[in-house]
Amino acid sequence: MSRNNLNIEDLFRTQMDSYKVDPSPGLWKKVQTQILWKQFLSFSLQTFNVYYLAAAVALAGIGGYLILSPPEDKIADQTFQSAQELTNDNTSASSIEKTGNESITGGKESTLGKNEVPEDQIRVNRESDAEDTEDGIIREEGTAGGESEEIGNQENESESKENNAKKSEIVVVKAGFSASHLEGCSPLAVNFENTSENAIKYAWIFSDGGSSAERDPSYVFDEPGMYPVLLKIKGSDGLEYSTQQTIQVFESPKALFEMDDVMDLSNNQPVYFYNYSRGAEYFKWDFGDNQQSILTEPIHYYDQPGSYNVKLKVWTANQCFDSLIIHNAFTGPESKISFPNAFTPNMSGPTGGYYEINDFNNTIFHPVISGELIEYQLKIFNRHGLQIFESNDISYGWDGYYQEKLAAQAVYIWKARGKFSNGKTFVKSGDITLIRQY
Repeated sequence: MSRNNLNIEDLFRTQMDSYKVDPSPGLWKKVQTQILWKQFLSFSLQTFNVYYLAAAVALAGIGGYLILSPPEDKIADQTFQSAQELTNDNTSASSIEKTGNESITGGKESTLGKNEVPEDQIRVNRESDAEDTEDGIIREEGTAGGESEEIGNQENESESKENNAKKSEIVVVKAGFSASHLEGCSPLAVNFENTSENAIKYAWIFSDGGSSAERDPSYVFDEPGMYPVLLKIKGSDGLEYSTQQTIQVFESPKALFEMDDVMDLSNNQPVYFYNYSRGAEYFKWDFGDNQQSILTEPIHYYDQPGSYNVKLKVWTANQCFDSLIIHNAFTGPESKISFPNAFTPNMSGPTGGYYEINDFNNTIFHPVISGELIEYQLKIFNRHGLQIFESNDISYGWDGYYQEKLAAQAVYIWKARGKFSNGKTFVKSGDITLIRQY
């Protein structure tokens, strides 16, 4: 085909088939840089890229976290910060990727054309976008997990507070008491202090027949012995509790003595002292003239007449103590007491036993006294030893009745003891005949 037969289009194609243009070194370097940057931003298993770098940074962060062991309350903040950093990195990568695509596309328009972008690069970009989407989903799940953990911690704190509140509502009930004396001499007065906690009701049992419902009772143990004191309480929880302590009461002695009625001591007469003390083991006499004795029943001589106060002190092995003193033992007014040996009761019924001191009506059995009594006791027994009458009042005698019935006509035994105001004591006994009037 001749040149003249060619049209302009064919002529241009023929001329341009052998034409070759090589890019300049500067332009080619820019193109290579853009290609490498694009590969770094794109995901590939064969080349090092930004995803490998992010994984390395994440692993380094996890290792540092495990080494430094941060407090639990900072875990959520660190997770949130890591998520923000990854989001910012992807955002920056996307921006750079778009810029790179525009630059590379622009560069190829001048050389390769708009439609000559490699197909494998388009596929890699799509995979990268998909990876970004998945990464975003993971970060959202991580955030939700943090919120769940925080909610779980709040629930645990709430349960812990509820458990502590329940523990604080538990009522502790305790039974306890203290005593002013755990041992002592009779009569022993003891004050009890209640140390129970959260009790609403009290019941004391003193083991000698006595009891009390007071919170802090006082009690007198008048007889020697061992007394387990029991305290029962009812708590505010509705249950019963108890505790006990033992009180030991020692027997106390009783000092009692008499002496000869010697009215004249000028003849240096011996004075005999009769010891009627009970429960005593040790004695000490003071005769009032600076002379003393530890004998049970001493005999003493006074150098001259005078007014002497005789005193007797007695002890037990448990240091229980008693004493008796007689003032003006030999010069005071004469004090006497005597009892009749028969009486005739009122047949119409009991009279109550009270009488006038100057009443000598023989319907009530009572003593005749001279002097002033400060202690007095009278007991009457039948022939079988049964006590049928007792009086601690000098103005109260026996009217001959027992349990509202007239006693049988018989002989009865009486015992009396007491002390006058001058300190002189007496212990007497005898028999009395009850005579009925028919």
